[in-house]
Amino acid sequence: MSRHSLIAVLVLGAVSGTFASAAEQEKASDRCALCHEQETKEWLASPHARTINDSFLGVWEKEGKKLECLVCHTSQIDRKTGEFSRDGVSCESCHGTISPDHPGEGNKAKLPVTSEVCQSCHSVTFGEWRISAHGQKNIRCIDCHKMHHMELRKEDPDQMCGSCHTERLKSFSHATHASKGLHCISCHMPEVMNGGLKIKGAGLRGHTFGVGAETCANCHREMVHSGGELATLQQEVQQLKLAAPETLQKQLATAQDDAAKLRESVQANRRVFAPLIGLSFLLGAFFGFAIPLVRRNRSGGAAK
Repeated sequence: MSRHSLIAVLVLGAVSGTFASAAEQEKASDRCALCHEQETKEWLASPHARTINDSFLGVWEKEGKKLECLVCHTSQIDRKTGEFSRDGVSCESCHGTISPDHPGEGNKAKLPVTSEVCQSCHSVTFGEWRISAHGQKNIRCIDCHKMHHMELRKEDPDQMCGSCHTERLKSFSHATHASKGLHCISCHMPEVMNGGLKIKGAGLRGHTFGVGAETCANCHREMVHSGGELATLQQEVQQLKLAAPETLQKQLATAQDDAAKLRESVQANRRVFAPLIGLSFLLGAFFGFAIPLVRRNRSGGAAK
């Protein structure tokens, strides 16, 4: 299938709500597979090759089938016409458009080995990585992720981290958590709770690699939120236990005396309040009658 024919099929499919089948995807990769068979096999099994799936389509249709979403979920899309070379993130999405005379001299599909290549689609993850210790030391995406398969370079995430952080795994806090069945990513790469971020390229886990208070609170909520308050209450109870009965009796008597004075004050205010209202009404009526009378008398005297 030629590039232009494939575009026509895929554009028609996008309009009707369907996309290329797995067989069509393999045909679209034949050109690269002629020389890069292993890389193509790895890519076909990767999430990049399956960015158009039921989960995405459900959200995409709910959001009104925005063209902007297809920028990252298809390859070589034309923002003006909506045409794209294929669904899924294919070779050309990262390596660029392959020239007709490739692999002729000077027409290599070069790709900078930097994390910025991933930034255009994985913007949230890239931002987290950039401010992290990994980003500051330029530990790139592909240092942890396989380039074409996108899986981690080691199946066990603890081994993945341990390849660089060997001594850290032996420290008390890390060994203690490990004995309880936790892994490095349990604390350093917690799962993103807001599922909507996945559509924006955040993936399943955070990439700042830092451990904040909220991370500890996920397991130690009682200790984090109630520890200080509980300690204060226990101290107050202990002080009450140590206090002599005479002291407690005096404190009780003082509290009762204060309460009695407060009740008397409220009752006295109530007794005074009603007469004050009546007096205010009479004064208002008097001035309402007297002031106009005085003004008329003054006006009459001035006229004479």
